[in-house]
This record gives sequence, structure tokens and C-alpha cells, in this order.
Amino acid sequence: MSTAPGGATIAAVMPVPRPWLDWAIAGALTAVGVFMTLGPDHPDGTIVDSIVVAAVTLPVIWRRFAPFAAAAALAAGVIVSGIPTFDQSRCGVAIPAALLILFSLAARRGMRQALDGLALVLAGMVALLLTDPLLDPDALFILPLCAGVWWTGRLVRSRNRVAAELAEHSQRLARTREERASLAVEHDRATIAAGLEAAARRPLRAMVDLADAGGADVDARPEHASETFASIERRGRKSLEEMRQMLGKLRGDELDTSPQPGFADLEALLAQAREAGAVVELRATGWRRALPVGIELAGYRMVQHALEALAAIDVTLRYLPDALELEIRGELADGSSAEAALVAARERITAHGGSFSRERGAGRACVLRSRLPVVMPGG
Repeated sequence: MSTAPGGATIAAVMPVPRPWLDWAIAGALTAVGVFMTLGPDHPDGTIVDSIVVAAVTLPVIWRRFAPFAAAAALAAGVIVSGIPTFDQSRCGVAIPAALLILFSLAARRGMRQALDGLALVLAGMVALLLTDPLLDPDALFILPLCAGVWWTGRLVRSRNRVAAELAEHSQRLARTREERASLAVEHDRATIAAGLEAAARRPLRAMVDLADAGGADVDARPEHASETFASIERRGRKSLEEMRQMLGKLRGDELDTSPQPGFADLEALLAQAREAGAVVELRATGWRRALPVGIELAGYRMVQHALEALAAIDVTLRYLPDALELEIRGELADGSSAEAALVAARERITAHGGSFSRERGAGRACVLRSRLPVVMPGG
């Protein structure tokens, strides 16, 4: 968004010009001017008077697209329209036209051009005061009236500039929040990759050594080989669970030694949300049992992130023989923080090999569904 003095910033918040409206105003003013010159109250009016009055009214057509040109044309038109007799009655259309043009000029152009246009219009109004028979010395109020309308246009321009700057600032803040959320996800992924490498290298090396030893004992000592392979299985399952827990730690504040929350802590989490005024419900179906720590942590965090992104949530846990399904319904909150929470929820589920979907309903209704595969120890 440009902030050039010429008014590019203002154009972002000014109403879209409607040419037909300016044409209609100019046509109405012209009709009034023709009536003034040919009507019964002006028996001395001529067709020339009716033609030259258009020089005063037609500049209104350009007041939005070229307000300075309109101001110059109006000033010239007032002088030209008074030349035939220097006794032309046209104040009824010249003054409204001048006020319209002055407001557009002040609201749409920089200070230098707006001041130059004001000087031109005021010069035209002085010529009008000297040549229009309907105006007397008491009509000098026209000059401060024109200055007041011009000043009002400057105030509108200033307000629009502030509104444009606030809108741009809000957009920058929204982009910054999104970038920070993206950077947080990338940082978590890098941390997880480093942790996985450190956590997996040693047990995998030990399992390879055991497998080599067990392979050599298959024929010579089959019982010893069976124990070796059983040890490999136990170590493999333990390593797999450690890696799943590591993948579930997507936030920096969770990389500590404190016990990680699970489904046993869901009621306490929802109770805190209820105390804060949220409407939440929890139901579970299937055989409720203790699941691997990483799976329960991922499910707990998904509900936690949903509380940040949705209002009035309804949580359903489905315990299946080989998986855990979560369905969360609610109304999506406003702002980029809600989107960041949903991104974090998706990362947690997919990090454990699960699936995540988000569906929008009527209004702001939103449904989150996830499925986490469950491999029980010894299974």
C-alpha cells in the first residue's frame, strides 16, 4: 500500500468513484441553470446565457477523477459565463458546483495541489460576486463557506489516511503472527529430528548386534536365540514408543522432565475451560483403556488446541481395537491464533502417523476429526 503524497494511500479507503452520479449532478445543475436563464423570473435571459451556464456546471463531472482540473475549469467557467453581459445570474448553480469540487479536491489531492485549487475556486467566486446581479456585499460569506468545505475535505483525507495506515498495520501483524506460527512448527520439526537421531542410534545399534548374535545361535543354541529375538522385540517396541513420544513434542514448552498429560487429565482441562466460561462436553465410546503415552499426549494436545481455536466444543473419543478416533465440534474463533492452533493440532496428529481433517459447516461451524493408530505392547 503506497503512502505517496499524491494520495495513493487514500485511494485504498476512499469510495470507488461512480461516474454516473457526477454526470447526474452536472445534468441537474445544468437544468437548474437553464431554467434560471429562461424562466419567467428572468425575462431578459437569452439562449447564449443558457449555453454559457454549462461552463459552470459541467466541471462537476471531473471532480473525482481530476479535481484540480475541475477547480480550474470552474474558475474559468465563472468568468466565461459572465462575459456576454457581465450581468449573468448563475450563483444558484455556481456555488453548489464550487462546494462539490472543493470537497473532492481537498479529500483526494496533496496539500500543495489542494491549496492551488482552493485559490482558483476562490478567485472564481470573487468574479461571481462582482458579476452576478443576485449577489450583494452580504454574500461575502461564500468565501469562508468555500474555505470551510475545503477544510472539511482535508479532515476526511486525514481520517482516511489514518484508517489506511491502521488497516496496513493490522495486515502486517496478521502476517507476522502467521510467520511466527510457521517458524515455531519448523523449529519443532528440527528439534524432533535431532532428538530422534540421538534417541534411535544407540538402541538400533544394540538391536543389530543382538540380531547378529541371535543369528549365529539359531542352530547351536535355539533357546538362547529365542531369548535374544524376544529381547530385540522388547527393545524395538520401547524405541518405537520413545520415537512416538518425541514426535508428539511439537511445542518448546513441553520439552521438560515433568509427567506428560493424558486422557486422565482431560476432565481437569475441560473443567478449567468451563470455569473460564466455555461450554464443553466430553463423551467416550468403546473399550476405555490405557493407551501408549505418546498417543494419549497427542489426543490431549489436540483437545487443548481445539479449545484455543473453537468455542462451545463437543469432544467425542472412540476407542477402537487398533485406533483412537477423536471428533471435536464447535464454532471457529476469529483471528490468526485460531488458525495457528489448528496447524499445531494437525502436526501433532500426523507426527504419530495419524490422519487429521477439518470440515466447515454453516456459519462458523467446524468439525475436527482425527484417527491415531494404536499398537499395544505385546500385540
